[in-house]
Amino acid sequence: MTRVVVLMQENKTTDYYFPSLAAWGAEVQNNGNLLAAPPLPDPEHNRSAWVHYKIGDYSAATVQIDSDRVIPYYSWLAKQFTFCDHHFGMGTNSTPGHMLAVGGQTPTLRNPFQKPTPVWDLPTIFKHVERAGISWGAFTGADRYPTQFYAELSDPASQAHIYTSRDPASDGFTKMANAGTLPDFCFVWSPSGYDEHAPSKQKPDPAYVQKGQDLTWQRVDAVVQAGGWRDTIFMLTWDDWGGYADHVATPNAETVADALHPNGFQVLGGSRIPLVMFGGQVKQGIEPNWHSHACILKTVIDLFRLPAFGVPRVDTARSLAGRVDAALNRPAPPGRGSAIVQPPAPSPRPRPVPPAPWEGPNAKLLPNLVANHGKSVPAPTDGAVGPNPPSLPAGLGGPGPSPTKHGRATTAAKGRRRTSSAKGRRTPSAKSRRRTPVVKGRRTAPRARGAKRR
Repeated sequence: MTRVVVLMQENKTTDYYFPSLAAWGAEVQNNGNLLAAPPLPDPEHNRSAWVHYKIGDYSAATVQIDSDRVIPYYSWLAKQFTFCDHHFGMGTNSTPGHMLAVGGQTPTLRNPFQKPTPVWDLPTIFKHVERAGISWGAFTGADRYPTQFYAELSDPASQAHIYTSRDPASDGFTKMANAGTLPDFCFVWSPSGYDEHAPSKQKPDPAYVQKGQDLTWQRVDAVVQAGGWRDTIFMLTWDDWGGYADHVATPNAETVADALHPNGFQVLGGSRIPLVMFGGQVKQGIEPNWHSHACILKTVIDLFRLPAFGVPRVDTARSLAGRVDAALNRPAPPGRGSAIVQPPAPSPRPRPVPPAPWEGPNAKLLPNLVANHGKSVPAPTDGAVGPNPPSLPAGLGGPGPSPTKHGRATTAAKGRRRTSSAKGRRTPSAKSRRRTPVVKGRRTAPRARGAKRR
């Protein structure tokens, strides 16, 4: 292994994006009626929406895409390599998820769009690998998001490692891969329109998911064509839940106070988010254990054999380095633009493997952040939670026709939150989620201790 590449897209839960993995033994629901095209727009998915989803008065969107049809490349990778079915993000929206993956902590629980852009003096995985003599590159959209939030990446020397693009034709990662000049560590984001974030109603683009997948495919194929497949480890994940439902309750690890829950309410773990690990030395199978985006940093540190990061959430995280076997030489994925034939599902159908007990904190308030130079930054308190739940967009539980399901439009089903059409299983609500994570030998409540259901 000589290179690690992290690919981060946007706004997906495990149930929503990968129902086909249920046949492979992943803890994923496949409720049938899978969408032949992704919905527009994404539901509301800020901190307030997630809290209301968790307490049960906001259903979130319970739709699922046909992953073999809509994202066949991703589906193929998930089946042939490692699919993490108990990975999770934060119970809020984009920026906190990105910052958790870059530095293992976040100073905000919302998207800070104010001007001037806030900047925090927090450690990043980029400077950690640099201190060990490992080359790095951050590949972003034109706005340099989310690297612009970090003071230690603002100097000219660091800025020279940040490569921006606006579309696949200008993609710096692809160009460097083709030239054989990629850094040892790459963290790769996608420009707007290619990050799988649903566009607005004003600028609809039904192909937004396929365009994001195709850019990922272009990037991976560039590494393959340059001869770097066997020596590269890829981790593909998404930043946050996007307002989509998921049937598995995550560990109530860390909490933050809000207007409805002055004693604190769950923020980490947030909803499950897919993570696919692949490469020439990556094992095939389902990785069933609990881990957050902090495990991305821990895995990078372990693969490069680096010292501890200095942020407890990272240094105590479960690593995915054990999914790599240097003796393997797995076949490369299908070439870009070629027909993808999905591998046959195992028979008999494997049963999902329960995760090991969560070994992290249990219902603890978010700690202050570890800053550079021996300083600290206060834990975030800006995740405002309103008294009322949001409304779902038309077709996702709100008024109007449902998205297209294999070529036909259907009316949004009444009571979709309560009972699914698949084998009588119940879809997610705070009252009916069928699994609660085990923490150190006991079962935890799905919400923070002392938090009242409102």
